[in-house]
Amino acid sequence: METFFQDDPALAVRILKGIQSTKVFATNHITIAGDYSLTTFVASRVNRVDLVTEEILGWKHPDDILDVVELSEDEFRERSHLNDPAQLERRRSPKQTGEFAVVFVEVEMSGGTRIFLAAKIKVVLPAERLQRLRTLFTAAAVHFRMRQGGTAILNLTNLVRFTLNPGPDVTPIDAWAAHHLSRQQKSARVADADD
Repeated sequence: METFFQDDPALAVRILKGIQSTKVFATNHITIAGDYSLTTFVASRVNRVDLVTEEILGWKHPDDILDVVELSEDEFRERSHLNDPAQLERRRSPKQTGEFAVVFVEVEMSGGTRIFLAAKIKVVLPAERLQRLRTLFTAAAVHFRMRQGGTAILNLTNLVRFTLNPGPDVTPIDAWAAHHLSRQQKSARVADADD
């Protein structure tokens, strides 16, 4: 991980205004030029760029996705109820068109890095729900608010998987029907194997 800074506020604003979140990784290289060095990254190998700034970046998400924010793993597990399976919201609990919902997303990038997100969405027609959520993670990049402030951009070329909790109420026709094995179930299976 590398860290760079710009101490000229006017230049920092100009740099930020020139960045298009969906195109950051579309070039072959990302180059950072300082007074004493020049650093170039192979864009396809970069998983994430964090922009720590108080500036409000005017980037939009796909329609009906109102906000995406990063969570810590503990906050993610608590808010999504993964630590308390009895409280988990079933995937097939229908929401009415126009209602707001929060979807918790675990993202795994190449190299094993995991990112935990909460996405606030406006519920659309049932036939469109799955497509809207998939659109967010099948684009070239996705941006989100970071916990400590600022905005991060993920290079979805390096996406290994994403898990939605709760998932959309419509099952994709190409989905394999199986249940996710929780950490608690894995521990129980290991304990059973030791007996």
